[in-house]
Amino acid sequence: MKRILSILFTCILLISFSGGVGFITVSCTPEQQPGGEQPGTGEEPGGGEEDTPSVPGAPAAFSKFISTISKGENLEIPLQGEWKLLYKGFKAGDKITITMVHDSNVTFTLTCTKADDENGAFFTIPTRFIGGNCKVVAEAGGRTTQGTCFVKIVDEGEVEKKSGYTTYGRVVDYEGNPVSGVTVSDGALVTTTDAQGRYYLRSDRKNLFVFISTPKNYCVAVDRAVPQFFSRFRSTRSSIYEIHNFVLAPEANTKHRLLVWSDTHLANRTDDKNQFNKYFKPDIEAEITKAKSEGVKLYAFGLGDLAWDEYWYKNDYSLKHYRADIEDFDLAIYSSPGNHDNDPTIADDFLAAAGFRDNLNPLYYSFNIGDIHYIMMDNTLFANKGGNNVQDYTEGFTDDQMKWLKGDLANVPKGTTIIFGLHIPWTNRSQANGKFTYAMPATQRTEVESLLSDYTVHFISGHTHTNYTNIMNPKMMEHNIAAVCGTWWWTGYYSKNKCRLNGDGTPSGYKIFDIDGSDVKWRYKVMSRDASYQFRAYDLRNSQITRELYCPVSSSKNVSDAFFSEYANGWDKSINTTSTKKILINVFDYDDEWDVSVTENGTKLSVSRIEAKDPLHTVFFNMGRMSANSTSMTFPTGNTAHMFEVSTSQTTSTVVIKVTDRFGRVYEETMTRPRKLLDMTKENKW
Repeated sequence: MKRILSILFTCILLISFSGGVGFITVSCTPEQQPGGEQPGTGEEPGGGEEDTPSVPGAPAAFSKFISTISKGENLEIPLQGEWKLLYKGFKAGDKITITMVHDSNVTFTLTCTKADDENGAFFTIPTRFIGGNCKVVAEAGGRTTQGTCFVKIVDEGEVEKKSGYTTYGRVVDYEGNPVSGVTVSDGALVTTTDAQGRYYLRSDRKNLFVFISTPKNYCVAVDRAVPQFFSRFRSTRSSIYEIHNFVLAPEANTKHRLLVWSDTHLANRTDDKNQFNKYFKPDIEAEITKAKSEGVKLYAFGLGDLAWDEYWYKNDYSLKHYRADIEDFDLAIYSSPGNHDNDPTIADDFLAAAGFRDNLNPLYYSFNIGDIHYIMMDNTLFANKGGNNVQDYTEGFTDDQMKWLKGDLANVPKGTTIIFGLHIPWTNRSQANGKFTYAMPATQRTEVESLLSDYTVHFISGHTHTNYTNIMNPKMMEHNIAAVCGTWWWTGYYSKNKCRLNGDGTPSGYKIFDIDGSDVKWRYKVMSRDASYQFRAYDLRNSQITRELYCPVSSSKNVSDAFFSEYANGWDKSINTTSTKKILINVFDYDDEWDVSVTENGTKLSVSRIEAKDPLHTVFFNMGRMSANSTSMTFPTGNTAHMFEVSTSQTTSTVVIKVTDRFGRVYEETMTRPRKLLDMTKENKW
């Protein structure tokens, strides 16, 4: 089929192989435009056509090799044999040292064994290594050159072809040993590797990738924070034979940790990049350092809306910029797309997701870490009628996703714990009585839950910019995780970085899952705060929101008193504030197995779970927006049911608040009153 081609061309590093020796050449390929991918023809492969092999040319000038290293272009080194560099100017004894950027103990010195200007140079290769982001230092040609490159170890081993199975290959470990029983897929068909590590697929290639489900106690190379469990088809013509091999390294990961974040919504606006770099990234770096010190393997999920489609072109910030902003993390980050991760100019679900595929990973896939089977799905069906950024989408899965999911689960032993990541939540937030409704359409929800009925399942989602946990049954629950950006970075902007809050008052953050075997524990982590910060308490008598203090007429002339009162959420009324002795407690990650208790002068008080709107978010978004003389209340404070109300006997008594999570961890605060909301707005700790 015809492909949409750009008139722009960009040079990329390509590697071709011949006779068991790896060659480096530089060539030019069309640059992908957003939405430029086209699905395969869907033709049924017959006997199959031979893939056209790359033919090494004459050695290039040594200056081109220097440019490759100094620009940080990718390097591919064969798993076995020798590494042949098709460049002039090398001599025997020259050395190239590669050292992992985040682990200087992993270093290899590759030595040139022979070289001439007609045939190029031959170097030794690293052993027991799958590659990664490396500092590369070349001492050759009488000079020293260095750069930072992704080094990929390539298995160039041959696999016998089978008629009609034109997508094929093998999976081996870093010593070349076959790995059997590995699940391999093209996004619809699913197979497993045989005793020799081989797999065969009759793929129509319309989903553009072949990928593996990384088996337990193995890992893949990570290219600038993106794990390389996938390989892009060179041709969408399914009649052409293509071999795609995968190399794994053993990794003891039964005990591991998972960081899950969602809705970063970076768009180069509202000071978002500064907030992301100053508050989110140091938090993640601290978790990476902590995990290393504890000897715990660490991974991460990014659950969609990572950039913001509306601003891809307006502000020149798209998913390629998001990728650049996370690539320095020493972390394998598995991503799934959200409704805002689609090209706003394209009215097609598959084509609009090209930017996500090009910069991150396939739209859906699975992998295993220790005893946990992880599934990442794309549950945004993007229509975008007219290609005019109308955010026209529904929740659901494509037919290919459902076909793939069934095939994937067929290889997962019953009783396994599954962590199921997606952007749009499975359920809606619960009410104060604990009841909730479903967000996922009934037909597919019933089918998927039936497929998952023999497993213990944790759905993990984002999208809502709120925090809640719903328990569907004893073996199935959902964690909907508040947004990193809070209210699209506005509360940080309006508060001058005193805080970043979601619409339910949950501070911006992410969730940490600690996993040992099939045992899963979790805790919400607020950015820039200690892990013990799990709730916020208000002395309502001192929490009145007045126009004079929070929305002065001088800066909000377009805002009527009625509009102000509507979005003050009742906190302007004395009956809810100055005339009460009540305390309001927002428990960010509450679920039905938590306990909230309050004592006043040693007496235990009655605690009621209620629906309420958070006062501090009311100040930092609603009042902030109106104080900017705007009535565009796009993301106003919303109701939440992780609020608790307590009536005290006195107005100035000290109370002790004790919150116990489902794992028995206790979070306690002695609250001295009066605590003024105005003072809370001036501090950085809330």
